[in-house]
Amino acid sequence: MAGLGVLKMTSSSIKASNHTSKSGTLPALMFGIPLAVGFWSLAMFGPIEIPLLKRYLGHPVELVEIIMFSCAMAALAWKYLSNRRENAALKSDLLPSWDEKLVSPLEAKKLLERLDTSPVWLTKTMVFRRVYIALGFVRQRGSAEDLDDQLRSASDMDSLEMDGSFGLTRFITWAIPILGFLGTVLGITGAISGVTPEMLEKSMSTVTDGLALAFDATALALGLTMACMFTSFLVEKSGEQILEKLDQWLDREISHRFIRVGTDQGPVMEILNRHIQELTQNSQSLVKTQVDLWGQAMEKLEQRQNDLAQTSMLVVKTGLEGALSSSLEIHRRSQAQQEEASSNLSRTLAGQMGLAAQAIREAGRDQHTAISTMLEGMSRQTAVLAELQHGEKHLVQLQRVLQENLQHLTQSGEFLEAVHCLTAAAHMLTSKVQGRPSEPFSYSVNPPASGPNWGSPGKAA
Repeated sequence: MAGLGVLKMTSSSIKASNHTSKSGTLPALMFGIPLAVGFWSLAMFGPIEIPLLKRYLGHPVELVEIIMFSCAMAALAWKYLSNRRENAALKSDLLPSWDEKLVSPLEAKKLLERLDTSPVWLTKTMVFRRVYIALGFVRQRGSAEDLDDQLRSASDMDSLEMDGSFGLTRFITWAIPILGFLGTVLGITGAISGVTPEMLEKSMSTVTDGLALAFDATALALGLTMACMFTSFLVEKSGEQILEKLDQWLDREISHRFIRVGTDQGPVMEILNRHIQELTQNSQSLVKTQVDLWGQAMEKLEQRQNDLAQTSMLVVKTGLEGALSSSLEIHRRSQAQQEEASSNLSRTLAGQMGLAAQAIREAGRDQHTAISTMLEGMSRQTAVLAELQHGEKHLVQLQRVLQENLQHLTQSGEFLEAVHCLTAAAHMLTSKVQGRPSEPFSYSVNPPASGPNWGSPGKAA
C-alpha cells in the first residue's frame, strides 16, 4: 500500500508538472510583453523612421493588440518546443526492446525501476507520464487486464489537456478583433466629437483623416488575428500528430507486452501472485540470514588467518635474522680473504709490470738505434741521389756537345773522329754511373790541324 501511494503521488506530480509546462501561460507573459514593448518602442522612437509603422502603432489600442499578439506567439513557440521535446522522448529508449514474447506482469516493477533512472528532461514529458502510469497500473493490479481501457482513458485525457492548453491562444485570437473594433469606435468617436456643420463645410478632410486612422486599428487586428490563427493551426496539428504517434507506440510496446488471463481466473491468479510474493519474501529473508552467517564465518576465518599470519611472520623474521647474521659473518670472512688475495695479486702484477716496462725501455732503445741507422742510410742515399742529379745535368751538357759535334761531323765527313769521341763519352758515362772518378781521356789518333779540338770533353764543351 505504501508503494501504491508513492506511485499515485509520483503520477500526480508528473501530471501537474506536465500540465504547467504545456499551458505556456507564464512563458507567454514573460517573453511576450517585453518583446511587444521593445518592438513598439523601436517602431515609435527608434532611429529608423518608418511612417507606416507609426501610423498603425500610434493608438494605445494598437499597442494592446501588439502585446496580446506577442503573448500568443510566445505561447505557441513554447508549445512548439514542447512538441519537439515530446517527439525526442518518443525516439529515446524509455523501455528495452521487446522481442514480441509475452512477459509476466511482475516485470512491470523492473520497467518502472528503469524509468526512475531516466534524465530529468525526459521525466517532464507527456510520453514519460503515459508510460509511467500504464506500467504503474499493471504493477498495481498485478495483471494486464483492462490495460487497453486505461490506455484509451489516458489518451482521451491527454487530448483534452492538449486542447485546453490552447485556451490562452484562442482567447487572444478572439480578443484581438474585438480590440480592433473598439479602437475603430474610439477613433470614430474622437473624429466626429468636435465636428460642427461649419467645419464640415470648410474642411471635410479633417473628419475623413480621423476616420481613416480609426479603421487602422481594425485592419491591424484582423491581420494579427489571421497570423495567430494560422500559427495556432500548425502547432495544434503538430500536437495531434504527437498524440497519434504516442498512442501507436504504446499499443506496440506496452499493450501487448504482458500475459493476460480470462476474467474467471482472476481470483486464482491473484492468490497465486500473493503466494509467489510471499515465497519471494521468504526466500529473500533466508538468503539474507545465510549471507549474515557466511559473513560471520568469513570474519572468524579472517581473524584466524590474521593470527596465523602474524605467528608465521614472527617465525620467518627470527629465521631470517639468524640466516642473515650467518651470511654476514661468512661474507666478512670471504671479503677479508679476497682482500688479501687481491693484495698479493696486486704485488705480483706490479712486479710483472716493472719487468715489462724495463723490457719496453730496452726495446725502445733498440728501436731508436735502428731508426738512427736507417736515417743515416737514408742520408747517404740522399747524397747519392744528389750526385746522380748533378751527373744527369752533366750528361745533358754532353748530349748537347755531342749533338753539335755530330752536326759538325756531318758537315766535315770525318767519321773516325766521331767514333772515338762517342767511345770517350760512353766511357765517361759508365764511370759516372758506377761512382768512380772520371779518367782523363787521350786521343791516340792525331786529328787534322784544321779540325776541331778533341782533347777533352770539357774543352769541347
